[in-house]
Amino acid sequence: MKLDPCFPQMADALNPAVMGPLLSWVLDMPDYKSGHVECCIGEKRHKPGKSLVIGYRLDTRSDPNTQSRYVTGRLCAPDLVSREFELERSKRPDLAAGALTLLYEPAMLLWAFPYDRKLIHLPGLLDAEAIKNRIGEPDLAGDDRVLAVGSEVLHYLPERSCMIRYRVSLGGADETRLLYAKNYADDSGREVFAVMRQLSNQFSWGAKTLAYDAQTRTLWQSPVPGRTLCWSDLQTADGLALAERIGQCAAAFHACKIDTAQRFNQSDVTEGLLATVRLAEQTRPALAERIESAVDAVLADELNLPKPALATLHHDLKLNNFLVQGDKLGLIDLDCVCLGDPMADLASLIGNFYLHGLREGDSVEQMHTLVRQLVHSYMVHSVHTVSLPALRWQVAAALIHEVTRRSLRQMDDQRIAHIQSYLALSESYLALSKHVTGAGDAFV
Repeated sequence: MKLDPCFPQMADALNPAVMGPLLSWVLDMPDYKSGHVECCIGEKRHKPGKSLVIGYRLDTRSDPNTQSRYVTGRLCAPDLVSREFELERSKRPDLAAGALTLLYEPAMLLWAFPYDRKLIHLPGLLDAEAIKNRIGEPDLAGDDRVLAVGSEVLHYLPERSCMIRYRVSLGGADETRLLYAKNYADDSGREVFAVMRQLSNQFSWGAKTLAYDAQTRTLWQSPVPGRTLCWSDLQTADGLALAERIGQCAAAFHACKIDTAQRFNQSDVTEGLLATVRLAEQTRPALAERIESAVDAVLADELNLPKPALATLHHDLKLNNFLVQGDKLGLIDLDCVCLGDPMADLASLIGNFYLHGLREGDSVEQMHTLVRQLVHSYMVHSVHTVSLPALRWQVAAALIHEVTRRSLRQMDDQRIAHIQSYLALSESYLALSKHVTGAGDAFV
């Protein structure tokens, strides 16, 4: 990995052995020295020369029932860290003690959860009394009186979003009720709410919205039974049947009709491919020439694509956004829903199959078998005409602008180790996209 000259402290910031003692001191966790606290590095977002945000999690080994503690680090140029600290303090003069800490070595600003640079309403959403009053309003609790509320953080993306599950005890009810709230850094949840309402009567098995609270930028949702898919589900004897159901589910989602200004166009794919080259040059020079060559080859055939259909895209199709219960399969996490080419959305899902399969050590042929079943099922159930050459081209592109680029940007060494395989698969699909197809052709 090439270090960013704007952040010379980058190596220390990414080293749990360095950050663990510092963070335990910031959070007043004396158990760290005894080895009872483990520092883990989670979400990383790097824009070379501009910013580096790192999510840290401290787990208490001695008490498995204790919730993890989160800290977000935003690296600063060492000569600017004091000025950045004063700037952030001036924006949030009401911050509680310990919410924001300045570290000179390594030079960074630390936000102690639930305080967050952009998710300014999180502390209130995790305050038992404050949230009890909010949930007590009719659009969430109906006519029942809220007796007590317990909260659990399910997924926290620093400076972006936080998903919280609430267990609500209601007067007149024997059981607790589950509610979910997703807090956003901006007002994007408003559009998500509008889209989810349109989808509710068309796509029956998926996330359901209850209300959008503009004051706290929070989208409230009702629970959906089931569990998220993982790659191990596709490795079982039922893997092919499951791949078939995934294809049918994607086709059903693409058949929905929504009114939204959000678009994902072919120009976005092109920009993503070019951005992957720029990112590789800045962070992994050893891979840059190989990636640039693959991108050039993909872009050389872009003009040969047929005019795409316009469909409702999930735009974040990956295994852990599918929810399964028995014979039912649905989709959650609808933040990115937009209109665009359904082949690009399906290609994204196919790229995610290869990402998981390579990481789990499966053979390419094993992955091909599942992808064939997925595509065959999609074609059977889709209301849109499927051009196999166009889909193959989109897969070749997705393996670069989604799988490879995200691996680099998230600095995920486990994924980066397979970049050569992503690129080889991309080249294989690009070659297939040039073949003349006929009836009954297999996708790969």
